[in-house]
Amino acid sequence: MTSPLMLQGEAALTGVIRFGIIGCGALGVVHALRLIELPNVEVTAVSDPDEKAMERLVNILREKSIAYPISTHADYRDLLKTEGLTATCINSPNRWHVEQILASLEANLHVLCEKPLTMEPSEVTLVAEATEKSGKIVAIAYQSRYRRDSRALRQLLRSGKYGRVTSINIYSGEDWITPNKGTWRHDPARCPGGFFADANGHQLDVLFWMTGLEAATLRATIEKRGTPVPMFIFGEARLRKQGTSALEGEEPTTLTFTFVGDKRLWQEEIHIQTERADFVFRQTDLLWSDGTAGLAPVPDSLLDTVEDYDTPDTGFVKALRGIAPILSPPESVAPVLNFTLAALASAESGSETQTVG
Repeated sequence: MTSPLMLQGEAALTGVIRFGIIGCGALGVVHALRLIELPNVEVTAVSDPDEKAMERLVNILREKSIAYPISTHADYRDLLKTEGLTATCINSPNRWHVEQILASLEANLHVLCEKPLTMEPSEVTLVAEATEKSGKIVAIAYQSRYRRDSRALRQLLRSGKYGRVTSINIYSGEDWITPNKGTWRHDPARCPGGFFADANGHQLDVLFWMTGLEAATLRATIEKRGTPVPMFIFGEARLRKQGTSALEGEEPTTLTFTFVGDKRLWQEEIHIQTERADFVFRQTDLLWSDGTAGLAPVPDSLLDTVEDYDTPDTGFVKALRGIAPILSPPESVAPVLNFTLAALASAESGSETQTVG
């Protein structure tokens, strides 16, 4: 199945695009503020069971000199009935994402949804099939795909110029305890997989998206670090080309990973070694070396080969206007989901090696 990536021809939208925000927490605020900065885009409805969260978001929008009416709805299903709505932006707890996407499609609306989409592979298929049938645009907000440096590195790695990817190391950490105590993110029922599944999808997603690889086997260990949900995970994996059953090459690509949810400060590094060059994402900087000198920023001449979408919100609106396709349709979440489920199963079994997918 293939979800539509952008509206084309007469279907492309030219007028005002009106969004309904489902989930008015921190990410609901982030997306709403991004959207209203785009030309001819409005946020005209918000929904959250928490009345104070809705009121806070509306007040934030009013501070940005938004003068048009904004309706509030405790039940998202009432928001879907809002007259003139074009799309929903879903930022609710993870367990509600699939239900709310399907309901939005039934209401004839396009959807931008926060990750993760789901922890159930069958639901990925369900959403992809519903999206294809509806003809609507559904994008998952994997933000790193829309950055210029990520898109440029994807081109470089897939060009063959630097040979195959031989090894990868990911280290990612942040304080996921202090700001999330008492919230749904520390509730195993509403946030299965905890810090690992919710926060680290970005690093895994951009890695698999850039390289075209996915995990074949992996082994992982998880600790909860005094919380009810997975908060620390480390392990190793062997990777293969996506869509194949064989490992990549005679010497498979290896991945080592460490995700730390009880750090004090955010830190992120992704090292990608190829046969002829090394690439490093350090925080938000992209560095490289071909061995003739030390690590240095990737030249602008390489970055200028791709357009900077900036955010998933920008990319989503461009797709609705028929300008450029989205980069993160629902079916594309499979490599991250399969990796996550196998890692959780490996940890549950005592770090036994798991076959992925």
